Amino acid sequence: MFKGRKQATAAAVGVLALMLGACSSGNEPAASGEEIVFGMITDTSGGASSFTPYSTVGIEMAVEEINAAGGIGGKQIKLLVESDGSQSTQTPTLVRRLIDQGADVIIMNSGSASAIAAKPVCYQARILCVAPTNLSAAIVEPPQEDYIWILGPTSAGIGELYAEGMQKAGIKRLAVVTDDVPTIQSYVPVLVGAITETGIEQVAHEKVAPDSSDVSAQIARVKAANPDAVLVMSLGGQTEVLVQNGLHQQMPGVLRFSLASIGNQPTTWELADPGALEGLVVVGSIDRTNPRTAEFAAKFEARGGPTSILTAYQPQGYDGVYLVKQAIEAAGDPNDHEKVNEAFSKITGYQATYGRSDFTLSFAPDKHVGSDGNCGIVLNQFDADNKPTLVWDVHQGSC
Repeated sequence: MFKGRKQATAAAVGVLALMLGACSSGNEPAASGEEIVFGMITDTSGGASSFTPYSTVGIEMAVEEINAAGGIGGKQIKLLVESDGSQSTQTPTLVRRLIDQGADVIIMNSGSASAIAAKPVCYQARILCVAPTNLSAAIVEPPQEDYIWILGPTSAGIGELYAEGMQKAGIKRLAVVTDDVPTIQSYVPVLVGAITETGIEQVAHEKVAPDSSDVSAQIARVKAANPDAVLVMSLGGQTEVLVQNGLHQQMPGVLRFSLASIGNQPTTWELADPGALEGLVVVGSIDRTNPRTAEFAAKFEARGGPTSILTAYQPQGYDGVYLVKQAIEAAGDPNDHEKVNEAFSKITGYQATYGRSDFTLSFAPDKHVGSDGNCGIVLNQFDADNKPTLVWDVHQGSC
């Protein structure tokens, strides 16, 4: 199992390194005025490295399309990249480095804790920062939230949707298992709080350390609490596989829920025991009846490569870049960073590439989460082959 974990992790990091090879490293000199510089904070080695290769593909697809079509106002986009390894203490320094090298906008493509750490720098530098895939509402909460934006839905929206679905499923007692990492712990109060506010009782909360090799004690305590359902909140990867394998073995028949992480990590599915993920309900964003998703999927799948399985992260990264493009065009000058940020705050009714066909993104000075309702979420369920191909027929969100 550990051999598989190392191979999967190495493959993900290798894919990201290959993709970033086509971009510029953060060690290059400051850009000239003939380019519009997008600085990107990503993760090539930490917990978020299990999903950043997928969002990076979407970001690169958008940049390539825009540049091929003549750029923004006749200027090509240059992508500068720094990796924080999911070490949020490193993020502020790396964001400042990108700004010093001429970044006109910052794309946050690491964990939510990194985006939270970047927020004061975005505010101090008065520069637009966009986190396309992060879920934590804490990213855009006061203070110093004026220059940072997320697409959403957020952990609060997921909590509301799961609360509704759990009520419909007749769940009364819920156990929670979480990664003991800052990004996930920042989700817990909001997401679980939305569920318990409906009267569902939380009967256990077990934490799992990163890179754990044995979670049998946590699973035993969860089982002893006798829950109707278990919610696993993690960055995915091997840690969640250990938990899901244990729950499948020790608590068959108990309904399980998780976040977007494992639902969007094809390399992780392969690490689970046969059938161990069957029935698991996860947060997704892909609905191929959405014509914009279908169009994106055709372009994405034609591109091929190691990340050719469509997840929520590619279209979210893609939309993040196009939203920035729209703001820069409205501002008229990419170097007027405050004006670009103001223009971003006025984007309304953007038809997203993910979610259901009526899902849109809108922003305002007091609305830093773009999601116009919970129809940006598609609740999927894993089949017997450990793939999230099913739509959960108990409940879905609406706008």
